[in-house]
Amino acid sequence: MSSRTASSRRAPAKRRKSSRSSGGQGMTSWLVVLAVVAGGIAVYDNRAVLLKELAPLLSHESMTAQETQRNSEAEREKSQPAQTRPPAQTARAPVPPADVGIARAAVPAARPQAAETETAALTGENFSGKFYFCGTSGLDNCVMSGDTFWYKKTKIVLADIAAPRTEAAACQQERDRGFAAKVRLKDLLSSGRFDLETLKAQASSNGPSVMRVATRNGRSLGSILVSEGLAKPRMARQQSWCP
Repeated sequence: MSSRTASSRRAPAKRRKSSRSSGGQGMTSWLVVLAVVAGGIAVYDNRAVLLKELAPLLSHESMTAQETQRNSEAEREKSQPAQTRPPAQTARAPVPPADVGIARAAVPAARPQAAETETAALTGENFSGKFYFCGTSGLDNCVMSGDTFWYKKTKIVLADIAAPRTEAAACQQERDRGFAAKVRLKDLLSSGRFDLETLKAQASSNGPSVMRVATRNGRSLGSILVSEGLAKPRMARQQSWCP
């Protein structure tokens, strides 16, 4: 009886001891979890400071890795045979800039020849066209005054007559007669074919314009204006158109 009683008393003591040990282990695990959570919160709150402190170490490690990679590539190039190595790229020499200075004037060799060719082409027979007053159709096939007109983009002055002025007229009578001569010359040029001739006593050109005698059927168109009192012979003594 006494042995049973002693064993029964010792058994509960063992059970209590095991329950205490399991309870202690549970508390320890919870404390570890809480410590990990608290540490994570602290690290998150102080992440900026930690990154600043770890930045030099990280940059040093990256530079070390790059140097290691470059050294390994250099060793591979050295170990590679000379024939299989790619040819080194030769540096191109810098190209000097173009000289900056006064632009050289182009030699006008072809243009005078072309102008002379066009001027010579305005001498001959069977010219024709529909003429207008200059200012409404541009400077082509138009009449400027009683003795000047544009034809094929060339200014032509009638070499045998001088018509009254309109722009710088000395009086109203000269201006009115100048407009009448202008209208009459436009009608004569538009009436049919005409010829363009040069006078031996005069130069074939007069500055930017050329001097010609316009004729039709052997008669000068300028002489028609003279006969109608709208122009005077150019070679004659010029008198005023004003009274």
